[in-house]
Amino acid sequence: MPDEKQKNKTSKGFIKKINESGLAEFIRRPLPTDEEVEEFEEVVNQAVGSSQAYRNNSNHEEVEESLSEIYQDEAGNLANVRELDIKKKRGFFFYLFSFILTVGILGSLGYGVYYYIFKAGSDATAMEFFIDANDRATAGEEFFYIINYKNLSNVNLKNITIEVSYPENFVFLDSSVPYQDKNSLWRVDDVLPGRREEIKIKGKIINLLDSSNVLTGRITYVPENFSSEFEKEASHTTVIKGIGLDFDFVYNSTVLLGEENEIRVSLNPEEENYFSEFNLKIESLENLEILEIIGGEDSSGQKASQKLKISKTKSDTWQIENIAEPDSGSSALQPQEFIIKYKVNDKLKEGEEIVFNFAKKAEDEKDYVFMEKRIGIEVIKSDLILTLIINGSREDMGADFGQTLNYSIVYANKGDTGMKDVAIMAVLEGDFLDWTTLKDESQGVRRNDSIIWSQEEIPELKELKVGDEGTIDFSINLIGFREIDLGKAFEAKSYAQFSIGNIEDFKDSEDSRSNTIISKINSDLDLKEEVRYFSSDNIPVGTGPLPPKAGEQTSFKVYWTLTNNLHELHEAKIEVSLPYYVSWGGKNRTSVGSVQYDSANHKVIWQIGRLPVTVYRAEAEFGISISPTDSDKNKIMVLLPGSVVQALDAETGNSLYKKTQAKTTKLEDDEIAQISSDGRVE
Repeated sequence: MPDEKQKNKTSKGFIKKINESGLAEFIRRPLPTDEEVEEFEEVVNQAVGSSQAYRNNSNHEEVEESLSEIYQDEAGNLANVRELDIKKKRGFFFYLFSFILTVGILGSLGYGVYYYIFKAGSDATAMEFFIDANDRATAGEEFFYIINYKNLSNVNLKNITIEVSYPENFVFLDSSVPYQDKNSLWRVDDVLPGRREEIKIKGKIINLLDSSNVLTGRITYVPENFSSEFEKEASHTTVIKGIGLDFDFVYNSTVLLGEENEIRVSLNPEEENYFSEFNLKIESLENLEILEIIGGEDSSGQKASQKLKISKTKSDTWQIENIAEPDSGSSALQPQEFIIKYKVNDKLKEGEEIVFNFAKKAEDEKDYVFMEKRIGIEVIKSDLILTLIINGSREDMGADFGQTLNYSIVYANKGDTGMKDVAIMAVLEGDFLDWTTLKDESQGVRRNDSIIWSQEEIPELKELKVGDEGTIDFSINLIGFREIDLGKAFEAKSYAQFSIGNIEDFKDSEDSRSNTIISKINSDLDLKEEVRYFSSDNIPVGTGPLPPKAGEQTSFKVYWTLTNNLHELHEAKIEVSLPYYVSWGGKNRTSVGSVQYDSANHKVIWQIGRLPVTVYRAEAEFGISISPTDSDKNKIMVLLPGSVVQALDAETGNSLYKKTQAKTTKLEDDEIAQISSDGRVE
């Protein structure tokens, strides 16, 4: 019988499981011996070794391939397992948001496609609309308004209507597209996508200087895929930069009741002038009578180069024709003049105003006013006529600092009764009158700002018979400009008045004063001119021998310094005619305007134009040179004959004119040069 221990072994060497088990059975079982434990461990080790060998031999390649697949990235390279990248798990809200975003993008894209195909450009932005024209124009100058419109959409625009509203003083002449109604309405063909069209309107504006003239336009249209009408508006402003004619009025501001007076009107056509004739309308006054309007002399007393043709067309309107044009090839203007003769038949109030309207009849037979002038007069009702005259004029005038004012008071008894114990007083008001310079041959008595003459100073004033007349002459100077005077009134007001002893005999004589003259003081324009070889810093700015030598060239530098403090200046210009032997050296520089050389007339011209009071000092410089000949030896040569500065005072309206002294090779303004040179050519 086999051993019990052998019975429980399987062919594999494992212990066979005994179905019978129980606590009693376990307790009854004897403990294994040491030999049995050793055999059991040997069997386990063999089993483990066989399993490892199997895995090493059978699955090695499969394991390697699996591991490679696990640790490879998308590019097939081995991943860096030393770095751990932990990715969060994407939750429900992430996928919900992604879904909503995707739907929104797809929806917007679909709507964009739909809008482009069916609705693109179907609003007010589908049409580009603007007006192009001159920003500035001269009165009467022809120009074009260009109406521009363009289809910016991808559909046809139809039922297009363009309507404009012209400035009040615009004269329509023609248009590039036929109009439908009153020169201001156009209906045009459909406009294809991307197409640009335009309408040119030819015309001119006749209006006042500096007036702003606005044209407005409106376009309406219907997109092809729409039933609604859309519209756009545009506008353009054109300012009148000039009227083409320069007017000057000379008249007495004080007139005697019932006596003939005159207003002299001189006109100068400018280079840009579009009026060869115009109409003059004088607004009627109940007490004013226009006697006649005739052609006259120009302001210099010479006959005008071309006489105006004047004809009366209505009771208050005159046509003035034959206006001359500027001389061809020259900037000189043709002065012309006409005289308005009138009288005032009654004194209704202290001051009267005469209104003159200058108008041009256009192609549409309408009169367009391009200038209005208002003249104020004071009507005197008196038997003793006093007329004040300053420097030969009875009108307001301009005066310069330091100028002498020459006064004349003309008196005359125009009544039918003699006058006794007459006293005449001149009243002169102004901060710039220098009373220390008063010259009066009649030796009137000065009291504050007045001078009085009676029969003691002028015996003829004891009695003035009917028709008697006389003149009182005196003079006074204006003081020079000082900067401390800034802020004062730069003018002098002057008038005369009288008193008579037997005033009770002159009940109808209401006025005792003369005309009043306002002498407005012109701006303190001044020009300083220097010719130097050395600058004011003693730096050489000239070249060549000093003193000049025959057969050699010497160059100099000319410096112009313009100063002005009081009023703004217009049309400011400085020029000098160079002697034939003086050459233009160039190298010019200026702080304002430009310095140019007129080679045709051998002149140097500094064009400044407008000079505001903020620019109280302006400078310019340029070079000149001479090359004396043997015949010039031992002579002092004239380098500049004197420069002229001209400008228009914007405050007083007066033309300013000043001329410098001649400059020679003595270099009168260069102290350093005078040390080594007396100016004589060697």
